[in-house]
Amino acid sequence: MGVGGTLLLTLLILSSCLCLGSPQKSEKNGRGKKVEVADRSLEKQFATQIDQLCDFGTEEGMTWCQWSSPGPTATSRSGEGRMARSWTLSTGLNALWVGGPLNDTTGDSRGGYAFHETSSTPSRQAEPAVMESSVQGPTGAAGKCLKFWYSVSGLSANVLRVRVRGTQPEAGARSVSPPEVVIWETRDQTRGDWREAQALYTFTGNHTLVLEAVPAAGADPFNVFRGHIAVDDLGTRPGQECIGLCSFEGGMCDWNNARTDDFDWLLGRGTQNPITGPPRDHSSSRGDALGGAYVFIDSSFPRRPGDVARLESIEFQETDPNNPPCMRFHTYMSGGGVGRLAVLLQDVVTRRERVLWTISGNRGSRWVMGQLPLSSSTPFKVVFEGSVGKPRLGDIALDDITIISGPCATLPTVAAPPTSGDCTFEDDTCGWSNVVPRQRIDNLDFLRIKASDRSFPPTDHTTSAQHGFYMTMENPNKKIEGDRAWLLSPVMEGRGQIKCLSFWYMMFEPLDELDPSLGSLAAFLMREDTGDSSPLDLPPSLDVPSSLVLTPLWSLHNFQGLAWYFAQAPFRADDDFQIIFEGTWGSSESSGTIAIDDVSIFEGNCPTLPEAAMVRAGDCTFTRGSCGWLNLTSDPDFTWVSASPSRRPASMLDHTYGALGGYIYFDVFNFNGRTQRLQLVSPTLDPPSDRSPSCFTFWFAGFGTDNSTLRVYQRPAQQLIGNRLLVDLTDDILVWSYTLGSQVRGGWTFGQVTLVSGSRFQIVIEGRSYNGGFTLDDFRIYREACTKRPKDSQSTRQ
Repeated sequence: MGVGGTLLLTLLILSSCLCLGSPQKSEKNGRGKKVEVADRSLEKQFATQIDQLCDFGTEEGMTWCQWSSPGPTATSRSGEGRMARSWTLSTGLNALWVGGPLNDTTGDSRGGYAFHETSSTPSRQAEPAVMESSVQGPTGAAGKCLKFWYSVSGLSANVLRVRVRGTQPEAGARSVSPPEVVIWETRDQTRGDWREAQALYTFTGNHTLVLEAVPAAGADPFNVFRGHIAVDDLGTRPGQECIGLCSFEGGMCDWNNARTDDFDWLLGRGTQNPITGPPRDHSSSRGDALGGAYVFIDSSFPRRPGDVARLESIEFQETDPNNPPCMRFHTYMSGGGVGRLAVLLQDVVTRRERVLWTISGNRGSRWVMGQLPLSSSTPFKVVFEGSVGKPRLGDIALDDITIISGPCATLPTVAAPPTSGDCTFEDDTCGWSNVVPRQRIDNLDFLRIKASDRSFPPTDHTTSAQHGFYMTMENPNKKIEGDRAWLLSPVMEGRGQIKCLSFWYMMFEPLDELDPSLGSLAAFLMREDTGDSSPLDLPPSLDVPSSLVLTPLWSLHNFQGLAWYFAQAPFRADDDFQIIFEGTWGSSESSGTIAIDDVSIFEGNCPTLPEAAMVRAGDCTFTRGSCGWLNLTSDPDFTWVSASPSRRPASMLDHTYGALGGYIYFDVFNFNGRTQRLQLVSPTLDPPSDRSPSCFTFWFAGFGTDNSTLRVYQRPAQQLIGNRLLVDLTDDILVWSYTLGSQVRGGWTFGQVTLVSGSRFQIVIEGRSYNGGFTLDDFRIYREACTKRPKDSQSTRQ
């Protein structure tokens, strides 16, 4: 061939570890171990191979292996006029000096890796760095599995991509540019972690692999901030090591026709029916390639309406509940008689199946990408089920099955099961909706926005493009602190499983807004009260049925960064439920962004991410009731009350958002001089499983006479009777005490104290005064010890 080869590719973006377990699951290459070399029967003799994964050496000796940087033919595709620079070999020992991760993929600070520092200086714009492999021979029909680990961190880190490039034409060939296609790309931050990636591709001629690290553009105001893009354990392996992936050029891979259906899926290169089938496979349809294959169901004679063909995967082990995989594929469904394509998950133990993805009818003369999350607590198979509509009028083709790590929202949106909650917001809102105004729950709406219609963020998360869509909180010119918007999911079925809510979020405010005043983004579980929990704890001004229960799942405040970040939170739903996203503006002057994208809900007990968003029992901002804290008093005329614009201590604003309400206080003016005691008792708190200390933090302010006191006790968990005051605290531990002084007047003061317990316990906050009071706000409990604050607070046993 004049251009040195034709590229046929299957894409796999694996943002963490491959989470589909199987007997053939590939492992990361060990240090210094020999790796089996693949069959080279179709490769030219002069082409070298990179089947040995390169760990780039150690502190004692660094090596490029079969790679070079910037490479003999390296150029940047990130933008015109940008020169290609070299990657740097380094170790974690040099990370604080020249940049890069603190350790290699084994956790060793002496282990080597390749990285590119992405930050610019006032006099130097950072350029992309390019690393290129030695010339590789043809891959063969089974393809090659490119494997590597990567780290993307910092404000100036932009894109890491991999390209396959055909070699320059031989002497006497036509002067044309060599073929070049991107087979892998990510813009997602790894936040200091290493994540595994792999990409399956095929190529019929000689070629090289090019890795490109792209810094933030010169117009980006954050390009001066430190950042890096790094790779480790880089190389290719036989295509069969990309488990579950298939481009069908070399056959069915890990997929087989079922024995219990009506007919089979067939391999093909191009349709014999121009009315319904694809002229070529998905990969070659995007360029000038002449090769490629796919599988399809043939609806011609002797097929009848409703006939079913099933394509089954090999058996996979249960998915990682913390990081379930996402399956992607491309389908061609053209013609007036197209039937139905469904993806099912089959439990290999019980043989029960559930539909994960389904689409019917004509989708046009084009390949359409589908994706869906895979989550199972038992070994399973994935089944593609195609059914005939009208014979001869609707074949269905399937190509380029890939698996990525990490949950994803279903695409196309219409393929998601009804009321699944999954949504990319590319087509519509998938049943997610704003609250109707008459309910008076919120003041604003969430809006479905095209990225090109806003200056920031410049792209959505799903497509990483300006034509993509996401949901953002309405930001009118006239708003007040604490204005909020609710976004409600469809009603979903619980059935008692542990589920995981995952989504991508952006919380950004311009740098000129020096005070952290953006606001918050939170997620709640809302369900009907079945009598086993307290009713929905909302201010009385909100017109919400008291039979609803609202459970906080996830919450973050103020500026979180300039990129889309991944979030997830576990929850249990026994009955029908809804998920609520609540955005709240902090400052009335904020010009920031609170946005979400790519929502997915799947089975599995995932950890809360980021950890700072975890909501524990006892956490409370008091903008939505008292969060389970009970109000006890010695006199019903004096209680802890929620501040509001019409009823609050003079000039005292909410600490969370600076609003006129949204905190609690008590105010005692007792003419007979008798001291009043008012108590707040927390919900029952579980100690850490390892019995390590916890830290209780809060904000407080005092007013009135100097001898008013605020105390914090720790007590064993007990059942309370009504709202009667806890008179006898002899057996409880006084862990923190403060007597009102002039230094806490007129503003909020931060308080914190360590709590240690081997069993379930409660926190009791007691205020005492005969002419004055205290305000409280923003309770948080952390799993770590802390220094007592303020320093002059006291701690003794009562």
